[in-house]
Amino acid sequence: MTRTARTACWAGAASAAAVLSLRPLVVSSGWLVGALGAVLAVVGTGLLVRAALHRRGPAVLAQVVVLVLALTVLFGGPTTALGVLPTGATVQRLAQLFGDGVQVVQRYSVPAADLRGLRLLLVAGAGVLALAVDVLAVALRRPALAGVPLAAVLGVAVALAPGGSGAWALLGTAVPYLVLLAAGRRDPRWPAPPRRRGGDGARRRPAGTRAGTTAGATAAAALALAVVAPALAPGLDERPLTLDTGSGDTIAVINPILNLKASLGARSDATILTYQTDQEDPAPLRIVTADVFDGETWAPGTGADIPRSQRVQDGLAPPPGLSQEVRDGATEHRTRISVRGLDQTYLPLPYPAVRVDIAGEWLYEQGTLNVVGDGETTRGRDYEVQHLEVDPDEEQLRGAGTAPEEVRERYTALPDGLPQVVADEARRVVGGASDAYEQAAALQRYFRSTGGFTYSTTAPNDGGSDAVATFLREKSGFCVQFASAMAVMSRTLGIPARVAIGFLPGEESTPGSWRISAQDAHAWPELYFEGVGWVRFEPTPATRTGQSPPYSVPSAPITSPTSGPTAPAATSSAPAATSATTSATSTGAAHRVREGRLTGWERFAALPWGWIGGGALALLALLAPRATATLLGRRRWAGAHDGPSSAEAAWADLEDRLGDLGVHWPAAATPRRRAALVEEAADLPEGAHRQLTALRRAVESARFGAPERPAAPARGGAAPARRAAAVLERPAPAGTRGRRVVRAQVDEVVEAVAASRPRAARWRARWLPGAGLRAALGWWERD
Repeated sequence: MTRTARTACWAGAASAAAVLSLRPLVVSSGWLVGALGAVLAVVGTGLLVRAALHRRGPAVLAQVVVLVLALTVLFGGPTTALGVLPTGATVQRLAQLFGDGVQVVQRYSVPAADLRGLRLLLVAGAGVLALAVDVLAVALRRPALAGVPLAAVLGVAVALAPGGSGAWALLGTAVPYLVLLAAGRRDPRWPAPPRRRGGDGARRRPAGTRAGTTAGATAAAALALAVVAPALAPGLDERPLTLDTGSGDTIAVINPILNLKASLGARSDATILTYQTDQEDPAPLRIVTADVFDGETWAPGTGADIPRSQRVQDGLAPPPGLSQEVRDGATEHRTRISVRGLDQTYLPLPYPAVRVDIAGEWLYEQGTLNVVGDGETTRGRDYEVQHLEVDPDEEQLRGAGTAPEEVRERYTALPDGLPQVVADEARRVVGGASDAYEQAAALQRYFRSTGGFTYSTTAPNDGGSDAVATFLREKSGFCVQFASAMAVMSRTLGIPARVAIGFLPGEESTPGSWRISAQDAHAWPELYFEGVGWVRFEPTPATRTGQSPPYSVPSAPITSPTSGPTAPAATSSAPAATSATTSATSTGAAHRVREGRLTGWERFAALPWGWIGGGALALLALLAPRATATLLGRRRWAGAHDGPSSAEAAWADLEDRLGDLGVHWPAAATPRRRAALVEEAADLPEGAHRQLTALRRAVESARFGAPERPAAPARGGAAPARRAAAVLERPAPAGTRGRRVVRAQVDEVVEAVAASRPRAARWRARWLPGAGLRAALGWWERD
C-alpha cells in the first residue's frame, strides 16, 4: 500500500471514530449504518480514483459525486430517477428533510428522536466530515489542519452528550489523527536535516528529529492525561431540560424523549394553549407515546415512514385494540384547541381522536394515533378535534383477551441490563392478583397510596440502567419516574405498556373553557387490554394529578401486600401468582418456544445468533493464519514459470516456513550464510542437507549467474545436487513437474528442521503460520 493510501485509511478511521462519538446524542443507532456508509463511500472512492488516475483533483470531484448519489439513494425515495439519479423533486425533498432536521436540533434536547430529517443531517454531516478530513490530509497534504473538523465534531459530542463524550471516542479519533501527524512529519518531500558532528566528532541527531520525538512523547502523554484526568475529577450533577420555557412570549417545546433524570416540570405559568370542550371531565391532552425503553430513556418507536395518504383531515384509523362493543358504548365529543406558546412537531390531542380539522399537512401513525406535522408545527394553530371518551367498566377490563403477538413483542420488551429487583418488586406488589387488570390496579395503588411514595420535582442523582430501581428505593420523584416505573413493572408482568407524554387537563377558566400552562406538562402509562385498547392509568400521587380514572380502581379490594421493604414476597404456591409469573416471562416468540408452536422461520430466528456469530468470528480468526499462508504460497508458486522464478519461490517459501519454526536470519545475509544458519539450527539428515544445498545453489544461480561447480563431492556425492540444480535451471513450460520437485525439496528441509523442534512449536507452525500476516504488514508499509 502506498503512503497516500495509508494516509487516506487513517483519515477515514479518524472520521469514523468522530462520527461514533455522536451516538449518545440520538436515541437509537439506526443512523450509524448510513453515516458510516457515507464515510466508507467517500474514503473508498478517493482510494480507487487516486489509484487509477494518480491525480488528487479528480478524486475529490468523484468523492463529492458519490456522496450526493448516496444521499439520493438513502433519502430521495420515489422522487429519484432509476432510484439513483436526483431530480428536481429530489432536491425539494432533501431540502424539506434538511429543514425538518434543523427543527429537531433546535427544539429537542438530547438524546433526540431518530427522525428522518435528523438522520439526513447526521449522514450528510458524516460524509462531509470524511470529505474534509480526506481533502486536508491527502489532497492538500496538511494533516495538521485535518484536526479542525475532527475537533469540531468531538466538541459537539462533549458539549451536548449526557455525561460528555466517552474516553473511547476520544482515543478512537486521536490515535489515527496522531498517526496522520507522524506520517506528515516523515513526508519524503520534506528531506530530513543532515546529521551534524559535535565538537567531540560524534554524530548528533538533527534538531528536527529530536523535536519530532519530543512532540510524539508529548502527544502521547497529553492523550493519556485527557483520558485519565476526567475519571479522577469529581463529577458534575447534570440535568438536561426536556421542557424549555420562560416568560412572556417564550415558546415551550416538549421533548418526546423522556430521560429519567430530567423533569417535565417548568416554572413558567404562562398559558401555552387553551381549549373549549363539551366533555364535562376532560382527559389529558396527549402529544406522543414512547414505547422504546433502553434503561434510561423512553422514546417513540422508529417504524416505517408515514404514508402521505394518512391525513388526519380524512379521519384517523380505528383505535388499536378497541372492539366494536366498547366503541358503541363510548361517547363522542368535540374539542377546539388554540395553541399560542407551544412549538411542537406532534399535535396535542385527546385520545382517541377520530378526526382533526386543521390546516396544513398533518399525518397520523396507524399503530399509535400520534399525529405529526409534515413540515408543520403547532405554533399559532387553531383546530377542532372529534374524539371518543372510552369509559370501560371493570368487567370489560377483567375479561380482556390475550393481546396480539406483535403487540406483546413490541410493548413488553425490556433492556438486558434491567436490575432484577424491579421484576421482583412488581411480583411482590401484585401478590395474589388474579388477572392483568388487578395487577395494573395494584401497581397504581402502590404508587399512589400504599407504597409510601412522594411527588417531588427534584430528580434523583442516580441515572443509567438502574434509574427505575433507584426510584423504587428512594420513593420520591416526578411524573416521568412514576409513569416509567409502572410501565416497566407492567412489562415485567407480561402486560403491554408504554408511556404517554402530554398535558394534564389544566385549569378551567370559564365553564367549558380551559387553559394549560407549561406547569401542566405530564407523563403517564398506558396499558393494553384487548377489546378496550390502550387504557390510561395514573400512578403519580393525587397531589399532582388529582383523582385517578374511575375504571382504574376495582370495586373489590385487591389482595396484595402492603407497602414496605419488609413485606414478604409472593410465594410460588399460589396458582394465581404462578400464572402471573408465567405471563411475565412468556412473551413473544419465547412463549411459543416453550409450547413447541414455533414456525420454521421463528425457530430459525430464535437461534442464539449472537453466540453463533461470535463463534464463527472466533473460528475465522483461528483459521485466518493458515488460510492466508496457504493463499500466499499458492500465489507465489503460480508465478514460478521457469527455473529462476521457481528458485526464488522456493527460497521465499523456505524462509517463511522456517521462520514459523523459529529459524531466522538477517535480512542482509547471503543465501550461503542463510543455509549455514539452517545447518546450525538443526542437525539435518543427509537427504535434507542435499536438498538445502540444491536450493541454495539454485537461488544463487538465479540471482548471480551460473551455478557454482563444487570441486569435490560432499556428503554422498554431488550428482544428486547437480540433478536438482538442473531441474531448477530448466524451464518448465510443459506441465508443473519441475515445480512439484522443488516444492518437495522445500517440504523435506522443513520437515527435517521441524523434527528437531518441540511439539508445540510444530503445531503452532502448522496451524498458526505468520507468513500471511507478515506479507499483509509488508504490503501495508510499502511506499
